[in-house]
This record gives sequence, structure tokens and C-alpha cells, in this order.
Amino acid sequence: MEEDSIIYIIEKPKYQNFGNTTVLDEISVSSSNYKNGSAESGYLVEETKGVGIWNERKLQDTPYSMSIISKDLIENVQAKDMNQIFKMNPTTQESTKATYGNGDSSFPIMRGFSVSVPIVNGIPYADSIVSTPMMQDIERVEIISGATGFLYGGGRVGGAVNYITKKPTTKDLRNVTIGSYGNESYYGHIDLGGQFNEDNTLGYRINGFYQDGELPNESKKEQKNISLVFDWKPTDNFYTDIKYSYKDSLEKGIAPIFSTWKTVKLDRASITKNKSYSPDWLESEIKSNKIENNIRYDINDIFTLRTNLFYEDMKYKGSSSVLSVQDGNAIGIINGNSNSDFSRSGWQQSKSNGANIYFDSKFDTGSINHTLTMGYSLSEWKNYRSSDNWSYYRLPNDTSLNDLKNLTENVSLWTNNGIVGTQPRKIALKTEYNNILIGDDIVFNDQWSALVGANYATIMNKTYSTNTKYDVSELTPTLSLIYKPFENLTTYATYIESLEAGTIVGSYYQNENEILDPYKSKQYEIGAKYSLFDNKALLTASLFRIEKASQYIDNTTTPKPTLTQDGEQIHQGLELGLTGKVTDNLTLMCGVTFMDLSLEKADNPALEGKKPTLAATKMAKLFAEYNIPYINGLSINAGAYYTGKRYGDNLNTDILPSYTLYDAGLRYKTKLDKYPTTFNITVQNLTDKGYWTNSSLLGDPRTIAFSMKMEF
Repeated sequence: MEEDSIIYIIEKPKYQNFGNTTVLDEISVSSSNYKNGSAESGYLVEETKGVGIWNERKLQDTPYSMSIISKDLIENVQAKDMNQIFKMNPTTQESTKATYGNGDSSFPIMRGFSVSVPIVNGIPYADSIVSTPMMQDIERVEIISGATGFLYGGGRVGGAVNYITKKPTTKDLRNVTIGSYGNESYYGHIDLGGQFNEDNTLGYRINGFYQDGELPNESKKEQKNISLVFDWKPTDNFYTDIKYSYKDSLEKGIAPIFSTWKTVKLDRASITKNKSYSPDWLESEIKSNKIENNIRYDINDIFTLRTNLFYEDMKYKGSSSVLSVQDGNAIGIINGNSNSDFSRSGWQQSKSNGANIYFDSKFDTGSINHTLTMGYSLSEWKNYRSSDNWSYYRLPNDTSLNDLKNLTENVSLWTNNGIVGTQPRKIALKTEYNNILIGDDIVFNDQWSALVGANYATIMNKTYSTNTKYDVSELTPTLSLIYKPFENLTTYATYIESLEAGTIVGSYYQNENEILDPYKSKQYEIGAKYSLFDNKALLTASLFRIEKASQYIDNTTTPKPTLTQDGEQIHQGLELGLTGKVTDNLTLMCGVTFMDLSLEKADNPALEGKKPTLAATKMAKLFAEYNIPYINGLSINAGAYYTGKRYGDNLNTDILPSYTLYDAGLRYKTKLDKYPTTFNITVQNLTDKGYWTNSSLLGDPRTIAFSMKMEF
């Protein structure tokens, strides 16, 4: 049982009879064996909150390669967005984040595939143009490597990222944090929680966040976010909550996209640092309103009902800055062809909703225990835009990157003078996923168990401007066999299939609004998880093979590249990881990934045997935190994160070099007056390394972040 930061491990009392008197043996109360992701527990989390259709279970006994990032880790490394976490996590490759008015999600690459559609509180979105929870409202992030189509529907071949948000606390919580995410990006955050009544049946949690100022890359960003959640627990077997969250984010001088598809070849060597070269009159803004509900009803010892639902209305407008660069200059128009240009959109609207309902029943067949779950899940996304949604600005002359930031806007260079969004918004795109699921969690004995299930998955996509649509259904099965030779070791073998929607091609491509064909992917995985150092750390290993239809960017077309499909991608590899305390004072989160990636069965012979784009075949990452034993409350941490070389194009001629990033930090916990206070300073990208997160975007420059948190 967990009550805020206090953990109670309750053992069933043993009875001893002495005449007419019954004496109970002592009951032990301890927190040493329960891991909730706190810094004190080495950031190790013992149990998942539920993986798809499956209910809560021990992380060690979950037959998937999985890591859990706790709120303590997010807070202590001062992650302003998920890119910092994806950089640190051994199984994720930092890739890109949505900007330019296309939502605010960060997209990692996992097992060589882009993972662009998030999951929040167990409910998947149907598209990537959405809003994810603010970092300050995240309780934990559950990251699953590999195909998860059976679990969540809708493909997710490389993996899944599930954001679990904060819930009401049983004790009063009053936390205030002020700080900076680097440069002049100062912020304030409040986290309040507690109960309205003495019997703890009505609880609340409030998180508010405000940030404004210039970021380390010299763009300017303002955020105004709030989340409110209230829960009701009338009995021990019934729980429900309702949550509302609002986000308002405005960014000026957005980071540029460096073009690899224009007639001028990109001169990467002349771009050495990530900074916002774009003028401040290029803006992106997002406004999101979201409501959620969760219910759990333990009807009796046999039956349990679980439901989740959400609705989000997000309005967004944005700009983009696409630059062709040679010798440190953004190249202008050559022979009538645009090489560097800006775009601006009117207000668009995305409406997302999702729901799931699962019914669990426990029964036995002889000596075999079953937990049978049947359920249904739905995810839907609709996009609304005006017919005059876009305006374009072609840079007429070559301009130094250093001068571009101060470029004066010439309204006459915009198409339609930059006026956008005057027409009524109409529905433009729709994506919908429906999943009918059944799964059986089978326990044969103390050593052998299995997870068996099937998902009848349906995907529907429609583009209204061209009246293009498809509706496809497939049965996607899964099977996991689990063997525990002894308590601390779990081994498993898992087979899983995923039905993935064909991409609705975006505005950056020549074939905009085309819907590519859907496809089914397969994954084979064997793995082991071993609890060591008196259960204070978890060692994991997995071998995998994924087979998936290949999708790539053809840069030979003009004036824009074309997104297309050809052949089959084969990704196979090894993942090793360790998380937890290896001594009383030393915490490690580390791991390596080795992969063999290839493209096979391509109709285009030039593609046969080539490596998929943007995916690194090698990663090695280490984060270490050490509590100074002779200075109470003082901790230091450091990280080193290596990502191997990648290819920026499908013919493997554009090589993105490998890189290693270093972080360092210091944290001091004390009391000011009677109030617990934590001072924190971190330096991310310590050496100010310039590096490419994908073929068109640079990673964050050196960032010096600091904060002070007081608990009242």
C-alpha cells in the first residue's frame, strides 16, 4: 500500500494460541522492498500501471522490454520536454519534436522506427498532431520497446510511450518550484494535493505552470498550463476521477528545418550550432482543452470493471522555416526555384477522443489460474482547416544565417500578403481505430505462466478534399510464455502483431493528402529480467526481430520530396539495461542497444540492402547519481549518451555522424526554516556539441537549468 511517499508493506499476521488467548505475531512495516521510482529507490519502479489490456503487474514479470521514467527523475534532471528523457533512456533515440503548429509531442525512434503517436493514461491517440501532458503533471512515463499493436491498436511498431499523469494525494501536498530551463526561460510551478474530508473519499490535485523567456536556442517561448483532477472513493472497491487540463503555448522564432530535398545540397559542415536562425515574426501557437475520466470497480473477488475516456479540442497555428544552406548562407531563388522559404498557417483544429472498457474475470481450470479480460477500445482524430490555410514566403536572395534572425518582414513576399484562415474551417482529415480484444493471463504454477490474446483491429482513414479513404480490419494475435526458474529471475518469449495505418501524407511532401497503404507487422522477442543487489536494481536483456513494410522519403522529386513505400524493413537486435541502486549511495540507469537493420524485397534495386533512414544501429547510455555520504542531502549526477551514425536519405549517401553528449548536475536537500527545500542545477550538453537529431533538425545546445523547490 502506498500513501504519498510513505510505503507500507503489510504481512498477514500469524496466529499463536496460548490457552484461551490468541497472540498475533509482529507485523513488519517497511519501505525497503517497494520501489516507487523515487530517488531513494534508485528511480526503479516495481509495478506497471497496466500495459494495454493487461492489468497492473510487476515490471520484472512483464514479458516486454520496458522502462519506466518516474516524476522524480524528470524533476531531478530538469527535463523541459521529453527529448531530454529520450536522450537518456537506453532504448530510445532522440529524434524530433512537433513544432510549427503541429502539436507539442516529442517523437523518439525505438528499435529503428519513429514512434510519433502518444498514449496518455492508457488511451492511445489516433494521430501525432495532439497535445501531451505538461512535464510537471507527469507521474511516470511507461516506455515499451517494440510492436505494441495488440496492446494499444494502431501500429506502434517501434514501441509505445504511455504518459501517466498525477492523481490526488491522501496527505496534504503543497509544493512550489521556481527556476529556469536555460538562458532566460524562467518558470514557476505549483503542485497542490489532498483530501476534502476526513474519511478520504474526495481528493484533489492541482498543477499550474507558467514559463516565459528566451530558450537556449534563442527562440522565445511562453507557456500557461494548468491541470485539475478530482477523485471519489465512496468504498474500498470503487474509484473514479475526472480531470481537466489546459495548455497555451506560444513560440516565436521557431527552430528551422534544414532542407535535404532542394536543388542545393545541404552543407552540414557550415551549420555547427542549434539556434533559432528564424526571425521572431515566425510564430507557432497551441491552445488545448482536455477532459478525462477513469473508473475502476472491483465488483467482487472475481470480477473487475475498468474504463477510461478522454476528449481533447486543440487549436493550433504555426509557421515553418525551411532553409537550404551553403557556406553559412540560406540560399535564395535560383532560376525561379525556391530554396529557402517560410510558411504560415491559419488556425487549425484537431478534435481527439478515445475510450476503453475492460472486464476482468478470475477463475480456475483445475490447478491453472486464469484472469480473462475482454474489452473494446476506440481512438479518433479529426482535423479541421480553412481552404486558405497556408501562405508562403520565398527568400529572394542569399542571406547569412547570422543575419536571418533580424530579417525584416516584407509582407509583399507572402502569397496573398500573408493573410490566412479567413474562410470557415471544414473537416479535412479523419483517422479512427477500433479494437475488440480478448486476453488470458494464465498461471500454470509458480514458475510457468502465459499471456495469450487477440485484437480484431480496424483502421479507417479519410481525406475529405480528395474523397480518398480506406477501411481495413485484421486479427492481430499475441502470445507470451513466461518462465521463472527462481524468484529473482524472469525469462520470456513473446510474439506480437501490429496493424499499422498508412500515413496521411503531410504538406511538406509532393504527394500531400495521399493515404499510403496500411500494413501488418510482426515481432519476435525473447528476454530476461533479473532483480539483483537485494532487489534494489533490475537487469534486463532482450533479443528481437521486427518485419515491417518500408516507408521512406524520396528526395529526387521537386519542388518537394515524396513520401512513399517500397520493400520490407528487417530490424533485429539486442537491448541490455540496468536501473536501480548498485550501492547504498550509487544509482545507475544505463544500457546498450545493438541492431542490424536492412531493407529487403524492394522493387527499386537501388534500395535493396540499404539501411533505413535516421535509425542508429548502436546506442550506449549511462546516467549515474551519487549521494555524498559525508554531506547530508547532497547528490551529484552525470550522464554520457552515445548515438551511432545514421543515414539521412534512403540511398545512404547522406551520413549523419555519431555523437556523444554529456550532462552533469548537483542537488542539495535541506530545510529553510521548517520547510524542506531542494536546490538543483544541471548542465545538459556540457560540451555544447552540435549534433543532428534527424536529417533536418539539430539537437539542443548547452543548457544550464536551475530550480528551487519548497514543500509547505
